[in-house]
Amino acid sequence: MERLLPSDPASVGGHRLVGRLGAGGMGVVYLARSPHGAWVALKVIREEYAEDPGFLARFRRETELASRLSSRWTVPVLTADADARSPWLATAYVPGLPLSEALGLRGPWPSAQVRALGAALAAALDDVHRAGLVHRDVKPANVLLAADGPRLIDFGIARAVGATALTTDGSVIGSPGYLSPEQARGTPVGAPSDVFSLGCVLAHTATGRPPFGTGGAATVLYRTVNEEPDLTGLPHELDVTLRACLAKESSARPTVAQLRASFGEFSTHSWLPEGLPALVADRAATVLDLPVPEPTALSFADSPPTDAPPSPSRRRLLVASAAVGVSAIGGGTAWWRWGRSGTPPGAGKPTLPRRVIGLLGDLSTAEVRSQQLGAQLAVAQHNARADRAFDLALRAVDDGGTAAGSAAGAARFVADTDVHAVIGAGGNAAVPAAVPVCTEAGLTLLVTRADTEDLTAVNATSALVLRSTRTSGPGSVLRYLNRVIKPTRSVVVHDLTDDEETLPIVRMVTVYGKLDGTVDQLDVAAADDFTAVAQNVASHSYDAMIFAGATPARAAACARALNDAGYRGVRGADEHILSTPFLKAGDGWWISTGYCAAATDPRTRSFATAYRARHRTAPPPWAAEAYDAVRYAAHGLAAQEGTGRESLRAELLRAPWQGITRRFSYESQSQYLQTDKDGGWFLYQVADGRLRFAARHDDIRKGV
Repeated sequence: MERLLPSDPASVGGHRLVGRLGAGGMGVVYLARSPHGAWVALKVIREEYAEDPGFLARFRRETELASRLSSRWTVPVLTADADARSPWLATAYVPGLPLSEALGLRGPWPSAQVRALGAALAAALDDVHRAGLVHRDVKPANVLLAADGPRLIDFGIARAVGATALTTDGSVIGSPGYLSPEQARGTPVGAPSDVFSLGCVLAHTATGRPPFGTGGAATVLYRTVNEEPDLTGLPHELDVTLRACLAKESSARPTVAQLRASFGEFSTHSWLPEGLPALVADRAATVLDLPVPEPTALSFADSPPTDAPPSPSRRRLLVASAAVGVSAIGGGTAWWRWGRSGTPPGAGKPTLPRRVIGLLGDLSTAEVRSQQLGAQLAVAQHNARADRAFDLALRAVDDGGTAAGSAAGAARFVADTDVHAVIGAGGNAAVPAAVPVCTEAGLTLLVTRADTEDLTAVNATSALVLRSTRTSGPGSVLRYLNRVIKPTRSVVVHDLTDDEETLPIVRMVTVYGKLDGTVDQLDVAAADDFTAVAQNVASHSYDAMIFAGATPARAAACARALNDAGYRGVRGADEHILSTPFLKAGDGWWISTGYCAAATDPRTRSFATAYRARHRTAPPPWAAEAYDAVRYAAHGLAAQEGTGRESLRAELLRAPWQGITRRFSYESQSQYLQTDKDGGWFLYQVADGRLRFAARHDDIRKGV
């Protein structure tokens, strides 16, 4: 449990808040006391969802159905309010340990305990399905281990059976790695989908790893749909049952009733592996020993004199609730700042606290140097604001462009308690090495430029990737093709030289149907040139060709081969192939990038003017992205003012924020940048050996 942030409310629906149990894209879950004194887990939905009539209709229906659910193995919904400004629901609080955390601490379970877990969870799903619900998000994080048995929790995305009108067709809701193939395809789901997810959970529990591996959402979804699960090490007595649960076709999976018969009845005797009962008991004791929360609203008028110590109850309140409510009242904010600056209001200009933003990268490269200059501008503009609550400073560390240098530089920032966030300005070879160092210390790492599969699993780290990535495909090129060209037949040329890094692009185009019309795929081995494949493309007169590769020299060779073969269709790729040889050979190619054209884009005109005034030159690529990174960090620091640097990432995930380059909004599960609305893609075209800006992703239309 984390302490409350100053921006958190003191109470919701008469429930006094005590701490944060978790946060994601949909909302925040709090530990709270009900008006009757009972502990509850209270989930507050973000305000933006309250503006969606479809969401509210689904929320009302599903909370009503969930409130009727009576099961030993689920947590009952006690009350809810769909009409509140931020809709909320409260469930009974069961102190315990999430299965995901238990697996991280103690590893895989013996088969007897896995069977006991399966017996309880199968019974839970039986009750859920009898109530007319499909859970849709059965995963280790939603299995709570309590002293008397497990509980299946979080019905926040459950769906009423048959209520298809309340759910967007084709939506993929759930957690990659545990959702079923039908969920991955965005098709309607029923009880067999929950059986598949349960099989994934039990296989993970028995082997210590997810059956479809880890990595980016697109990669894991592809494996779920097209590949067999990795069940290496699965005990023989569980193999037949769990393989059946993981059948690709829903009709081939066992029913919940059959699973209950297979697993038998649950017994509380030795159902947890050795060492876990003590951890569960400690977790329960930590929460149940908390004091009853008291009112937290403060004003300057009712705050105690500075020479009087706080009362015991007030001291308890400040420790347990992190001064919640202080920022909600103007006088309270002044009182807090007085405590930080040492200067009473009205006694002269206060000394503002300082927040340092680190910048990590190879300072000898143009890409990192441009980010340093963009970040300096953001810092100067922030410090010129009269209403600022703190001053900013920028501190750069040169990592030499190596993994070792990046890890060492991150360690320097971690050791400096003045540093509240780090901008990872470097490339793929260096930035991933900084992630574990920053994560261990809880220091937020904002990745601006790197784009590698090594950064796909960011939801368990302190990193946030601030750019659109190849995991989502060359987005602006795909939109240009679909909206302007409207091809009937296209081809993806997959350069196997970069197979691991470029597979996400291939999957987005060929598996997930992001490109309209018929799409073929041609693979080119690393040892082959592109002559044969170019002749194939030209002879079939494809309307469009997407190059899936990340090596500039290989892209230049492909471009030359297509020219020699006389292919005149539309050609597209992403920014990773850009180089002088490619620009000379790739005339007419369309390129999707993660950096804007700050010098010419109308939406960045003010930034470009200020940049020219400060640095006497036009802003180069990545300068605006670093400028946004500093402003985004400052936005989060202001919102969580007064708490430690460990809470910054959670604050940034709380709500969307609009920068000059893109809208920063993150998916609740993967915590990757959402790219469906102003996600930061930009379209360029190669002309006369140079890259010419064409349009932002959202502005692509006929005639671009």
